[in-house]
Amino acid sequence: MAIVYSSREIMILSHEKYLLDTLPSACKAKVGQLFNVETPFRMDAEAQALASRLENDDYDSCKRRNKKRKKCDTAHPLEEETKHLHKIYSKHFVQGGLKHEYFPGLPSHQQIRLNNLPLREYVKKTISYVDDNFKNRINEDDYLIPQGAKFKICDISQFYTFCDERKFDVILMDPPWENKHVKRAKLAGSGGYQMLDNMDIQKIPVDKFLSEKGIVVIWCSNNIRHREAVSTWLRTWSLKQIAKLYWLKVTKHGELVCDFSSHKNPHEIIIIATNKDNLTWTTSAVPDNLVVMSQPSGIHSHKPPLSDLIDKYFPGLERRVELFARYLQPNWFSLGNEACKLNHKSLYQSCDN
Repeated sequence: MAIVYSSREIMILSHEKYLLDTLPSACKAKVGQLFNVETPFRMDAEAQALASRLENDDYDSCKRRNKKRKKCDTAHPLEEETKHLHKIYSKHFVQGGLKHEYFPGLPSHQQIRLNNLPLREYVKKTISYVDDNFKNRINEDDYLIPQGAKFKICDISQFYTFCDERKFDVILMDPPWENKHVKRAKLAGSGGYQMLDNMDIQKIPVDKFLSEKGIVVIWCSNNIRHREAVSTWLRTWSLKQIAKLYWLKVTKHGELVCDFSSHKNPHEIIIIATNKDNLTWTTSAVPDNLVVMSQPSGIHSHKPPLSDLIDKYFPGLERRVELFARYLQPNWFSLGNEACKLNHKSLYQSCDN
């Protein structure tokens, strides 16, 4: 089970544990390498300077720099949201003792200096191999398929073809948002998924394939334009929002993976919606503004699984489909150009397996 702790305000998920539970032949050490986020992500020069100051016991300088950074970011575009996240993080994680229980310890000065370099190099090398294999051929023997999982490698424009007249209780989407990082990656020849315009996604007839009591779950970035697009989609699909959740990303020692700022944040949001006429799931079905915390995968856009969260707050919704999928989950139907890509054996098994 991915949920390791849960209350009305905060939930801790373990993506690593979920993979080990659902992929029985996976190697624990191999899987662990993907989640070895030891420190917050910084510019390399900043990380080395911080390590040097700590080694010289220059804590006052560190505090002054932190205060200066916070002062520069007072005009945050999502100010109320960040206040809420700071409050929950401090209340439950720092003061409440969850950090000590689930994310113990502190990074060493050397780990701070390395700035997650071992993880970054490992992921770059491994994903390059996965990309090459995925582009050249797709042999199911090269992938770990969870129990009951079904998938189809296809463009989402072919959604109609593979779903026919089927209705789904859960439609999960992690849209390929237009993203500057991905554009740069493509220009540099280092991969990146195929991005879609918001209007193209709006044209997907989600309402046609949603069951009467079903829910739609949408991952969304902190880009205001994308958030407004999601609101437009819901109106187009005759859906109502019943909850907004926050995914808060932390290191293995419980630090936020980056500071809150006007250009980068340690969180993303999850929108949950249902049919306008559906009274089964009210706004109290799932705690609104719930903070879902986990260590992120080192692989870009490798989101944590939400199956257990859905089971907890929306029991009985069994027919599930994920659009724009990148990895497979037990008893889900996964669709997308890269539907099984992150189930390649090289990510989870040693060479001698």
